[in-house]
Amino acid sequence: MKLLPCVLTCIVFSAPVFAQSAFSVVRKATKLATSFKPIVISRTVSVSSAQLPLATRVCIARMPCTLSSPEKLSIQLNTIISKAKIEAQFAIPRLNQPENIYGGYNYLRTMTKLSLKSPNNVEKAYQETWQKINLTRTYNGAHHIVNKTTLEEIFWRMKEQARTRGEEFNVNLSEMQNNAPAIFHRLHGDPQFNYIFHNREHQLQTYYRSGIKAVIEDFFEQINSVAEESGGLILRVPQSVIEGTYLEAELWCKTFNLRWE
Repeated sequence: MKLLPCVLTCIVFSAPVFAQSAFSVVRKATKLATSFKPIVISRTVSVSSAQLPLATRVCIARMPCTLSSPEKLSIQLNTIISKAKIEAQFAIPRLNQPENIYGGYNYLRTMTKLSLKSPNNVEKAYQETWQKINLTRTYNGAHHIVNKTTLEEIFWRMKEQARTRGEEFNVNLSEMQNNAPAIFHRLHGDPQFNYIFHNREHQLQTYYRSGIKAVIEDFFEQINSVAEESGGLILRVPQSVIEGTYLEAELWCKTFNLRWE
């Protein structure tokens, strides 16, 4: 894959090399240090060969400026697993409303670090909002739509089921959690809305009944219901964020052998 000729440096922010997605930020050259410097995000996706068409759709949805041809990989465990890797680079505009961003936890964390390291890439009206997000990694930051505790419970059940069946279990809990679908939302951390953001038992019941897609649908429906009742004080989740989250979440789900629907 040809890299953009403007690449100066590459700063790796998040996921380990064997995670579903590894993101890095590529900075473009500019003579004026105070001017806006367009940013390109470089993404590497490693999936099973069976999930390659879905992974390609996920990358194309972000309108990449470059997209590599798939590179076939073989990983030797007890058996040889056929995997594939693709790389994409896509430009992002100046950061504005955080709720307009979709993706996995690692990607949203990449955006928070970008806002901190490159404040010129944040629209002036939203700089205070991004500063608040960077005050902590939890209360103000990116929220796991499927809670980390929910995923931990699912993980241990999956591992026990694999052990009972005498099957190999190769899912990594940290990678599963770090790539899980996430969102920025101003109501996150408000105790009166914990029933939306932190409801492990409800999420587990929904997951085992209908899958991850239903957990995410339920989350968005509850958030948008609160928005409707607020009389415009709280914005609905943009449809582009909902659709993008579903697409990314399906790839994440199938990568880590979770039930989608």
